[in-house]
Amino acid sequence: MELPELIIVLVQPETPGNVGFVARAMANFGISNLSIVGADPREDEQARIYSVHALDILESAEIFPDLPSALEGTHVAWAATARAGGNLSVTRAVVSLTELPDPTSLNGKVALVFGRESSGLTNEEIDACDLVFSIPTSARYPSINLSHAVAVTLYDLFVRYVPKRKQALSGARPATRQERDQVCKFIDEVMDCLPIPEHRKPIMKRVFRNLLSRSYITGREAFTMTGFARVLRDLVLEKDKDYSAP
Repeated sequence: MELPELIIVLVQPETPGNVGFVARAMANFGISNLSIVGADPREDEQARIYSVHALDILESAEIFPDLPSALEGTHVAWAATARAGGNLSVTRAVVSLTELPDPTSLNGKVALVFGRESSGLTNEEIDACDLVFSIPTSARYPSINLSHAVAVTLYDLFVRYVPKRKQALSGARPATRQERDQVCKFIDEVMDCLPIPEHRKPIMKRVFRNLLSRSYITGREAFTMTGFARVLRDLVLEKDKDYSAP
């Protein structure tokens, strides 16, 4: 498989035929791992017919009750959306498909998350992912069919990054979600101790998480950042004690 790191995650797909087309697109670009959140379409006649020679991908798909459970075991998750937050949205900035980093650079599992045909992903589902991307389209009709969105995304990643597989891959282990969360935990504690207006703290914490999520960091880098954040937290707490001492 040319892109074994990738896992396609479909959140509550509404048309079984689309799931079949997705499996077919995955086969076109050497992807075999399919996860589906919601109803099981694997025995649906349309899904099976439209998957054509990718029936094995459809049949081996894993079914999950919700997105968090589907993302367990993955290292990063990139969510597709037609909504663009723009520069003024610090809650979740959206990058272009062409700005996605190389999923082959580390030996980790990358989930590409696609939402419902009618309404896409909810804000909560987007928030569960590390990075949000959109496919450049005409402003007249920005919405793309689910299977088309998957095919375009895989084509872009395939063309840009598969030739690089001839190069030696990094032996570094990618950071886990738990390791990145640990960094954020200590940074949150630092911000809570600083003289920052309370209404600004959630925004600052969100911005830091956005920056960390867009960085495909290694486990060693996460370990180093955690150590730095812990020392910084302890220094701030110690300084706070000095100020409050009689």
